Parts: sequence; C-alpha cells; structure tokens
Amino acid sequence: MSALKSIAATLASEPLALNFAVIAVGALVSRFLLRQHPAWRAIARVAFLSILTVLLLRAGVVPYKPLQSSGIPLRDAIIGILKVAWWLWGAWFLVALISSIVVFESRPREGKLLRDLLSALAYLAAIFAIIAYVFDLPIQGLLATSGAIAIILGLALQSTLNDVFSGLVLSLSRPFRPGDWINIEGSTEGQVVEMNWRATHVLTGRHDLAILPNSTISKSKIVNLNFPSGIHGIAETVRLACSPACGIAILEMALLNAKPILTVPRPTIRVTSIEQAKTEFEVTAFVEHLGAAIEAQNELFDLIYRHAAAAGIRLAAPKDQPLSSREIEDAVLARSHAERVLDIVPLFQTLKPEERAGIAKCLKQASYETGDLVVERGAVLKSLFFVGRGVLSAKGLSDGTETEVLRFGPGDHYGEIGLLTETAAGANITALVPSIVYELAKFDLTPILEARPQIAHELSHALAERQAAGRALAATGPGRDELHGGLSNWFLERIHRLLELEAAR
Repeated sequence: MSALKSIAATLASEPLALNFAVIAVGALVSRFLLRQHPAWRAIARVAFLSILTVLLLRAGVVPYKPLQSSGIPLRDAIIGILKVAWWLWGAWFLVALISSIVVFESRPREGKLLRDLLSALAYLAAIFAIIAYVFDLPIQGLLATSGAIAIILGLALQSTLNDVFSGLVLSLSRPFRPGDWINIEGSTEGQVVEMNWRATHVLTGRHDLAILPNSTISKSKIVNLNFPSGIHGIAETVRLACSPACGIAILEMALLNAKPILTVPRPTIRVTSIEQAKTEFEVTAFVEHLGAAIEAQNELFDLIYRHAAAAGIRLAAPKDQPLSSREIEDAVLARSHAERVLDIVPLFQTLKPEERAGIAKCLKQASYETGDLVVERGAVLKSLFFVGRGVLSAKGLSDGTETEVLRFGPGDHYGEIGLLTETAAGANITALVPSIVYELAKFDLTPILEARPQIAHELSHALAERQAAGRALAATGPGRDELHGGLSNWFLERIHRLLELEAAR
C-alpha cells in the first residue's frame, strides 16, 4: 500500500504527468464532443497534438529521437509511454484528416476502401516509428522479415488480395455507385446495394442478392444503366409477313400509340433481313427509367399485335413451323376490316365469329386525318366507338392545363360513359395519324348486351379500371352516395338500367 502511495506521489510531482491529462482531455473532446463534426475533430486533434508536443519538448523529450535512459525506471517508463502516445496520436490525427479531407464525407460509401487503406498505412508507419524511436530497435531486420512474410501471405491469399485491390480500383475509378443499376457482361443485372473490400452486392430484378467478387467485375464489361441519364433503351426483334414499308408503318403507329415510349430520343426501326414470307425488324425505343421498361415492352408488344391484326398483317411463323401463307392471306382478305377490328376488342372476345360478323354489319365508319378533332370536350356521346386504325389522343383539363389522359389504338373503345350516364365528355380527342373509327349505336348495342350478359360485366369492369386510374374521359363521375358495391357494380347497374329503358320503349 505504501508502495502505491509512493508511486502516486512521484507521478503528482512529475511535470510529465500533465501530458496524461492533455491526452485524456483531447481524447474525450475528439471522441465524444466533436463526433458528428469531422473537420472540427481533425482541428481538435492537431491542437492537442501541438500542446502535447510543446510540453514534451519543454521537458526535454524529443519524440522522434531514440529513448535515452535517465537512470530512473519510473521516469523512463513515463517518457516511453508518452512517446508511444505521441506517435499514436499523430497517426490518429492523420486518420481524421484523411476522413474529413482526403476522402470526402459526402461520399463515405464509395471512399470506404481508400480510407481504410490509408488509415492502415498511417498506423503501420506509427508502429515502425515506435519500434525505432521508443524501443531503439533496428527495423531493417523487421522490414526484411515482414517482407518475406508479406510474400508468403501474398501467395497464400492471392485470390483475396486480387479482390481487395480490384475493389480499390473500382472505388477510385467509380464506374458505378451504390444505388446504380448495372449489367455485368450480360449475365448479372441489378441494383448495387453495397461495395466492400472483397465483393460487390447486387440486388437483381428477381430480388435475389448476387455477391460478385471485385476481381470478376474488374475483368468484365460493365454497363451502368443510370449513367449518363436515367433514360433506358429497349431493343426488340419483330418479324412480320409483309413488305418492309408496310411493316415500318405498322411499327411506327404502335410506337406512337405506346404512351410510356419517349419521343426524344426518337425511336428507331431498322430492317435487319427480308425473305419471301417475312421481314425482320429491330425496334429500339426509350423510356424514362429502367423501372418502366418491362411495362412499356409489354404494352408495345400488345400494340404491335393489335395494329398488325387490324391491318390484316400476320406475325411471321418460326422457321421450323412453315405455314401456307396463301391460305392465311385468303382467309384474312375474306373478312372485312370491321370484323378484324372486333376480333381484337376485349369486350367481344366471348362472341362467336358469326356473332362478331353480325355486329360488324351494324358499325358505321368515319375517317379522320392527322390533327382532326374527333370528339370535342363537352359533347355527350350516344354511341359506343371503336378505333379501327391509327392513333387517337385524349386530352383533359387539369388545374387549367391540358394534359394527355389516354391514347387509343385499334381495339380500344370510348363513349361508354356518355352512353350510360349521358355525361358530357371531359376531354378533346384528336387524331395523331390518319385514323378510322367505327360507331356502334345504342339501339344496336342493347340486343347484344341482353343476349350476352358477360359483355356487360366486361364493359363495367373496364370502365371501373379506367375511372379508378384517373383516366376517365367524363367530366364528372359517380358520387359517394351512389357507390354501394364499387365502381364496377355502379357501371353494371347503369347498363341494366339502359337495357330496361330500351325494353320499355
């Protein structure tokens, strides 16, 4: 007990003991008070390092000179500890400087590998300095031994070190960042969620986590789908049994009909091959972002099919399944254009061919040129209309600004809200290209709905979906008091009411 009191008294009387207080205060301030402020933390560390250096020099202790024995073991131990602390504090300050200046804190995830490497080098240099200037040991032998050990470890960990240095190269060159969508050599595509020393974690479109070694990525072709902009291109091959000029016209209308497809950059259509029975096209289009690619692609395929079917053009058969083109062409030409249009109208899918042929005879045809006004806002439509050819655009008013609500192509219909509720149209409909529209009058539609109730259900369901998506063409819709079983039931009730009124007449 007396020995401990003697040591405590010696420390209290020793001027160098003040350095321990400086180290403690500096560590507390830097670690806790300035934890959220990297720049001020670095300034605080250099300030306390300067104070510690001045106190050591005034006490005759030079941190960067070998330790000389004073004959007092306790004093020599204190000096040795303070010199070790000085070198470690210097490395600590350098690490703080790296974190706040060399590696920008605004991008900590991208600079993590570089920061860790520079920090390790700083502490390694401090350890070698402590060995040389505190313990006065030669470091040449240590460096030679560590070099041999490094060679052995390098051979044993060659694959891992390859991943590490590849990760460092990726962090410095930054071909992608966390959050970017990338494609690696056409095999792995997804969003980068994490980059570390050894591997890059990619969340694929199927929500699977792919862990790719950095060395594999550095040797592969990398496509960054988010750079230089979020616009994403889709390219598809289409084969049609028609001439190149006719096929290009069909594909251009389908691209114009697809609302998600951007007009700038402009879509391109390239004829890649031509044969007796088919022409092959490569279609390239662009969407606003990668997430819209699948929906836009599906919609484009559907529109290509509908525009081709309405024009009497069939999709080319595969090479291993040849078909008699003459027989197919004769069958298509034998049917009227109105019949081909009704074949692709979802409302009439349950009807037999002869029933659709009967309806086709009741249709009244109207033609429009580019820019013609097909329906004026405020008009009450008394019939059901089907687009037979071309593309129509419906634009409504939103906060005083005219915005596009829908685009109609072959097989699409409109006018049902005015027919059922006598509500005025809330949008202007114009023709974007030369178009054909067929009209089915109310007195011709009523017998069809009576004979086939399934069509009424399909019509009410389609109307409910359009209304719920905010794409209705009516200026007003059903009120809350009128909705008992949902929009679909509300439209179905209106259809039944229409049938009752027509029967009463």
